[in-house]
Amino acid sequence: MTDEREITLTVNGTEHTIEVEPRRLLVHAIREDLDMTGTHIGCDTGNCGACTVLKDGEPIKSCLMFAAQADGAEILTVEGMEDLPEADDIHPLQEGFREEHGLQCGYCTPGMLMAGKALLDEHPDPDEETIRDAISGNLCRCTGYQNIVRSIEYAAEELENRAAADGGAVAADGATGGGSAASPQGDASPEGGHAAPEFGGDADTFCGREDCCGGPDGADPFDRDALLEANDADAAGDAGGTDDAADTDADDRGDTK
Repeated sequence: MTDEREITLTVNGTEHTIEVEPRRLLVHAIREDLDMTGTHIGCDTGNCGACTVLKDGEPIKSCLMFAAQADGAEILTVEGMEDLPEADDIHPLQEGFREEHGLQCGYCTPGMLMAGKALLDEHPDPDEETIRDAISGNLCRCTGYQNIVRSIEYAAEELENRAAADGGAVAADGATGGGSAASPQGDASPEGGHAAPEFGGDADTFCGREDCCGGPDGADPFDRDALLEANDADAAGDAGGTDDAADTDADDRGDTK
């Protein structure tokens, strides 16, 4: 008599309902029932860490847990790394293993990546000792720990750089929306960072320059034909010496000739 139990696992953001025997290990449910073979089986005793996944954000060895014990849990496996918000094509940890030659034979890599992910979630800027402690439950049979440590250090630095870049974008957005103190251009321009009306600009067309022309009046900034037509008109005006708007702008800025 088969005594199966229906359980639900959310793996890499997708909910799965499967039937498993009570003795079914989580690693077998992931690999064989859900066909996600990125999680490896190394020793079946919990010593090697090749089967490490994140369960509700915590690293666990999936060969030491029954699938039924994970009913209702959120599971992250190596297949879900590239879909994480911090990933760009691939996750910085995966990029680090590639750049720093941390892959070695590759068998321990999925477990190392999961251990590294858990570490960086908790300690974004770990020192070498902290990294070595975090991966101490994962065995590398190639004895390539040095490269693995460098790979995680690479990922920590890359994540920090991306966070800094995101912060810069936010600052720039702030400048366009109201003259953020982070933007010298925004502070210097009239009306707190927006192009002044006498320059023909507004919040939607402000390009960030103090003397921003504001773009063609009434034109859709994404309408290429309208922009080309407006530019042609400006060029004709300049050539004929009749660009009154430019003269007016120069006067408004206090330019001297």
